Amino acid sequence: MIQTRYQRYLDPILATAAFLLLWEVVARFVLSSGSGFPPVSAVIGQLFLDLANPRLWQGLWMTLLAWGVGMALVLLIALPLGLLLGVSDLLYRVTGLTIEFIRTIPSIAALPILIFVYGVGFRLTLVLVVLSAVWPLLIQVMHGVHNVDPVTRDTARVYGLSRIQVFNRVILPGSMPYIATGLRLSGTIALIFAVATSLIAGGEGLGALIGSAANGGQSALMYARIFLSGVLGLLVTLLLVSIEKRMLHWHPSQLEEK
Repeated sequence: MIQTRYQRYLDPILATAAFLLLWEVVARFVLSSGSGFPPVSAVIGQLFLDLANPRLWQGLWMTLLAWGVGMALVLLIALPLGLLLGVSDLLYRVTGLTIEFIRTIPSIAALPILIFVYGVGFRLTLVLVVLSAVWPLLIQVMHGVHNVDPVTRDTARVYGLSRIQVFNRVILPGSMPYIATGLRLSGTIALIFAVATSLIAGGEGLGALIGSAANGGQSALMYARIFLSGVLGLLVTLLLVSIEKRMLHWHPSQLEEK
């Protein structure tokens, strides 16, 4: 068991080290110096220099703030609405196709209209985060509640449980794996849009800092900030996975990993 856990962390570390080494070799000995593809050593060095820049921390804060507030709004919208639409067979049938159609429309397509309404800044990023991230959680909650085993629900009613008790003891636990998956998907998408919105539209945020480095021809700084956005995404993913494990600590999939 110890060897398995050790191998679980060792393999990704070795793969990452090999990728960084390949990056360094290709940038230094294969590509020309003017290719705009700096070696990883220059990128890491630039990253450490950039950590002393107050603008970087301000951009990180604005990105994380948009992600956090956006996810809070997504939870407030998707959870109660998804539970309502999933519990009712009629509402599930009536709204299912409409929701599946609307969610396929790229949220970024509304960017010109949203810029006209909200301008460039935090509110624009927040709206796009919510519009993009609400659908995965909403759909997962709907399907999770609707797909709870009807035999289990009927059995609970036969034993005299009220509708509220059936919901709390059967429907909600049964849909929890779907909800956890939807939360992880929505959280990841929310972060992507929190970064991408300022990259495309400008304003404040990590994406805007990446764009300013690119426009200034500072390739090492651009890659350093892209790398930082990847680290931020990894941390958010680890947070969401940790939340998922806590939500599903009783589930067989989590018990097998212990």
